[in-house]
Amino acid sequence: MIEAWLLDADYITLDERAIIRLWCKDENGIFLAYDESFKPYFYVFGADEELIKSAFKKDVGPESYEPIKVKSLGKEMEGYKIIAKHPQHIPTLREYFGEFCEVREADIPFAYRYLIDKDLSCMDGVRIEEKEVPGKIRSYKICSIERLPKLDFPDLKMLAFDCEMLSNFGMPDPEKDPVIVVAIKTEKDEVVFEGHEREILENFINFIKKYDPDIIVGYNQDAFDWPYIKKRCEKWKIPVDIGRDGSKLTIKGGRPKIAGRLNVDLYDIALRILDVKVKKLENVAEFLGTKIEAEDIEAKDIHRYWTSGEREKVINHAKRDVMHTYLIAKELLPMYFELSKLIKLPLDDVTRSGRGKQVEWLLLSEAKKINEVAPNPPEIAESYEGAFVLEPARGLHENVACLDFASMYPSIMIAYNISPDTYGCSEDCYTAPEVGHKFKKEPAGFFAKIIRNLIERRKEIKREMTKYSSDSAQYKLLDIKQQTLKILTNSFYGYMGWSGARWYCKECAEATTAWGRYIIKRAANLAEEMGFEVLYGDTDSIFLKRPGKNLEELSRDIEIFIGKISAEMPVQIEVDEYYKAIFFVEKKRYAGITDDGRIIVKGLEVRRGDWCELAKRVQSEVIEIILKDRDPKKAVDYVKRVVDSIKAGKVRLEDVVIYKGLTKKPSKYEAVQAHVKAALRAAEMGIIYSVGSKVGYVVVKGSGNIGDRAYPIDLIENFDGENLIVKCKSGREVKKLDKDYYVDHQIIPVVLRIIERFGYSEASLKSSFQASLEKFF
Repeated sequence: MIEAWLLDADYITLDERAIIRLWCKDENGIFLAYDESFKPYFYVFGADEELIKSAFKKDVGPESYEPIKVKSLGKEMEGYKIIAKHPQHIPTLREYFGEFCEVREADIPFAYRYLIDKDLSCMDGVRIEEKEVPGKIRSYKICSIERLPKLDFPDLKMLAFDCEMLSNFGMPDPEKDPVIVVAIKTEKDEVVFEGHEREILENFINFIKKYDPDIIVGYNQDAFDWPYIKKRCEKWKIPVDIGRDGSKLTIKGGRPKIAGRLNVDLYDIALRILDVKVKKLENVAEFLGTKIEAEDIEAKDIHRYWTSGEREKVINHAKRDVMHTYLIAKELLPMYFELSKLIKLPLDDVTRSGRGKQVEWLLLSEAKKINEVAPNPPEIAESYEGAFVLEPARGLHENVACLDFASMYPSIMIAYNISPDTYGCSEDCYTAPEVGHKFKKEPAGFFAKIIRNLIERRKEIKREMTKYSSDSAQYKLLDIKQQTLKILTNSFYGYMGWSGARWYCKECAEATTAWGRYIIKRAANLAEEMGFEVLYGDTDSIFLKRPGKNLEELSRDIEIFIGKISAEMPVQIEVDEYYKAIFFVEKKRYAGITDDGRIIVKGLEVRRGDWCELAKRVQSEVIEIILKDRDPKKAVDYVKRVVDSIKAGKVRLEDVVIYKGLTKKPSKYEAVQAHVKAALRAAEMGIIYSVGSKVGYVVVKGSGNIGDRAYPIDLIENFDGENLIVKCKSGREVKKLDKDYYVDHQIIPVVLRIIERFGYSEASLKSSFQASLEKFF
């Protein structure tokens, strides 16, 4: 009997049979566990036995079948389990049966089907009754296996890497541009390979094999680094045999796969969960507080420094990038370890999954335990009314409480038993306000039971956290677990209305938001009855103040209000923040300074929008002046000084670059926006931006619209604050920065929506004007 950690699951084919392969780790290192007994299968409903038997006459037929009785949305169903000879036969069998009957669960990958059926979780423990078998890696045949739940995570060896390529112009081309540097960071080592490309690549591959990491992390390595390395290795006839079983790196559907190693692209995580507009590596590092403050170079300058003999700058650039990558991984991955454990899938798949898919894998696992078969996703998803938003009281307000309805939607789903299997009821029902959808009160629905379990587990963990110091390892581990449970729990409501959901239910989602609107409206009415001024309400939060009362007095009144709401409503309400000062611009856009001095900004360009760095920095400074100094005149004067500096040419290139992403190829856009025209202009000079790339451009003086005057930064050789040296078909040209554009369409708009709430107009930002602040309290 062996006890170990389960890291990954896949399968191999031997003698035309698919064999499950589990990558496990114990105190002696990595080993493989094989299960030859598990077979691929799916379900069909509405078929008779004659139809099933007819499939055996096909070129690709099933191995066997068996009648089944399962539940679907809580109702008993009879059908057949179709067992295939090999997982690769399932698509053909699904297509055949799909013409005559309903097919279910035919799209679940074979190895993940095994994890669900055996109730095993990656990043968790396993107990295996085994029989040793020969192999390059320590290997066992599985006689029996069970999950062995563990509180912590496995001790995994991680390797981060970053590559630099030499291109004299634009994006590197793997057909011709060599790899010049590979930087590596592990727990103990920082290694840089440089020199001849062949040696660099061979050293990199040999380092991976010798160090033998469990996880390899990079930033955008799935779309760029791995395909590039693979192409360059093909040129030198170097095998990229970095799989733990000696297999080569494979790339299928844009996804690199390394057998026995978890390949995690941190860019995938940043895209899905981080509120960073331009997701460059250094921006993400700064957002997470892991940025290394050191002199660095721009990627576009690598060729110049490398060929001019200043190679150390390029090497330091790579070392800085790989350190950022490593530190970001240390910050982000623990939550994904826990998600992997919760939803069973390997870490690299979890990091590539959105919240909807993560919820779905949890549901598939829970469904199997109660003999429930998953529905198929809908062909068409319908829209429905969302949350209630109360128009904010604009201007500046002092001594304000923000109250949050903790886990509002999950609480509503539990309280009113909202679940696809409880929808549709004739008597003894919960009836949603406004929409009238009815839900059975008994028994508890599939979703309600799961959510209740997640919430209870989170409460247990939070109770356990009180036993430890906040800086202890135990506390931090438990905090990761409770945060992960919160994220997954709060994702259930969105899942029900997601068009890709197997358990899609528009009525459930619609009823949940209807009850949410009812609760927030009732809370606002009760607050007004108690003498509060309701400043703003949105989805699951409400902002209140009591005129003439300080924060200490306000807090006492808030406690009474919370007690009344909690007694009346099936949701928990708590104080999110107390603000010394706060201003609301419009719905979902506000900024405030808390009672402990933190500035919180929601929905403004500081956090979102396609604006240059200077515009965001100016807006951030305006927000701080208004909140800290209560002086809009001072903020206006500051903006005027910035305008003057732009006019005088006292700006840096990085201040005026605007970034926007490509969602498709530039040639596929019908309405050609500025960033698309910039990308097309770059393409004329051989620089190709791929789908998903961020195009950085500046706006220059000239005729035509903004797009006609948008130049990508990859074509800019020099900038002195006014004049730009740009590459073009004729060689080089001098272009002048359009200062008026940056004043009128970048700086003024981002501050005007704030300043105008205090009596200032656009004209007043360019002329003498003064307003008294007192009238805005």
